[in-house]
Amino acid sequence: MWQQPEPQPEPRAMPDRLMVEDAVAAEIQYADPSQKLSPAAFQDMLDGVARRVLDCMSDEGRTELNEEDRGFILRRVRKMVSDEIASQLRGRPSLRFVRFDRVLCNIGGKRKWAPGTVQSLNEEDPSDPTGQNVLPYVVKIDPPNGRLISVPCDEESHVRAEVCFGTRSNSLRFTLCCLPLRPDKARRFREGERVACAIEGADERSTIWAAGTVIDVDRCLESDASALIPERDWTGEGCKAPYRVQLDAGCKVLVHRDEHWLIRDLRFQPDGSRQVAGGRRCLARLKRRALADGQWEVVDHTTRKARACAPPESDDDEETD
Repeated sequence: MWQQPEPQPEPRAMPDRLMVEDAVAAEIQYADPSQKLSPAAFQDMLDGVARRVLDCMSDEGRTELNEEDRGFILRRVRKMVSDEIASQLRGRPSLRFVRFDRVLCNIGGKRKWAPGTVQSLNEEDPSDPTGQNVLPYVVKIDPPNGRLISVPCDEESHVRAEVCFGTRSNSLRFTLCCLPLRPDKARRFREGERVACAIEGADERSTIWAAGTVIDVDRCLESDASALIPERDWTGEGCKAPYRVQLDAGCKVLVHRDEHWLIRDLRFQPDGSRQVAGGRRCLARLKRRALADGQWEVVDHTTRKARACAPPESDDDEETD
């Protein structure tokens, strides 16, 4: 007996893969506007999130994205992008300098080196359309240049700490490059006084305070400077270093600016590291310190005066710019 065949179920509609991938890609681009993700990381996220959404749509027999799909894409993509960028940052070597550190930058040309202040860290390279290359520092160069420059790599041949030079080679050149346009007339120290000078440490990442004695005030550098860089006029007050200091360790250094972050009263600044854990340099003008009797005082490294004060509420309160 002939039987009528049972009707076959309608084939299940398949979701549009391109539609889902476009939605995921748009969310990745929104979450990563600077394009910090590598092409491989972008593709891995696109494939992984799109697969999850497509599987869910197929199981439910849907062909269109719904609000739950879009919410999942948003949450999943933003977390994955955040985790990936954080992972990239953890993989980078730690930088030698932090914001507002004083540094000397290689700017090329006849002058070659110029002092300035670190303004920002790990900035995107505007010349790299992929956004993958990162510039370790942006530095504001001192007048007369006065412009922002990008430091391409965190190496001593490109950027180094501004200190009192004299312990290594090329010290006179570095000193001359750091001399200010308008030297200060007043001097905080006299010949024979005991001081602590900021100098280079044992490696390129460290700087230290070194004890010494002032042996010259307003040291004229005209003769030495003219011999080293004859094409420049070195006459006048602008070619004097505020101090020359004989360090207890044996060498002599030139102090090119009479600033508390370069030279301090040895009574208030013992020799030793200029940095704390994490590499931050302790260069604040005001410093609280405990006395032998348990009392506290705040030291002004510019005026070389101290006054009684309350103890700090936390370690972060001990220094003030």
